[in-house]
Amino acid sequence: MTDDEIRDGFRHAMRRLATTIALITAGRDDKCTGMAATAVMSVTADPPTLLIAVNRTASIHPVLSSSERFCVNLLADRHQDLVGIFSGKKKGLQRFEDGGWTPGADGVLVLDDALASLMCRVTQTIDVSTHTLFIGEVENVVNHDEITPLVWVDGTFANAAR
Repeated sequence: MTDDEIRDGFRHAMRRLATTIALITAGRDDKCTGMAATAVMSVTADPPTLLIAVNRTASIHPVLSSSERFCVNLLADRHQDLVGIFSGKKKGLQRFEDGGWTPGADGVLVLDDALASLMCRVTQTIDVSTHTLFIGEVENVVNHDEITPLVWVDGTFANAAR
């Protein structure tokens, strides 16, 4: 296979990897920012650790790099409108005009009715091509009883309600 065929095949295969959409938030006060993401994964349960992949051109990247704190807010199917807002329809603090947001203990904004919100402290970063992998130890978790995740698969929304 050529490099182009491998890249195209990889993109095609990754469209089949269904995942819950998250809103990643970072910064505090007038420097709050956020982005929609599917590149989130659990690394280990002891200590509880997450990994997020962020393109270095994303507006959240410099804020996240300097603040060393982030929150992963897992979305429910009712949050579909927030995905577009956090994917570029609005910029900066305007993104937080929609949805209910509360500052966590470290000042990073937490989505009040997320399926789960995981507040993390960056413990390691790894640059990989166009992205930085931020590895964060979970310092606080808020879970809600409802489980109706908003899922992204094959370039569109889906849900996985039980």
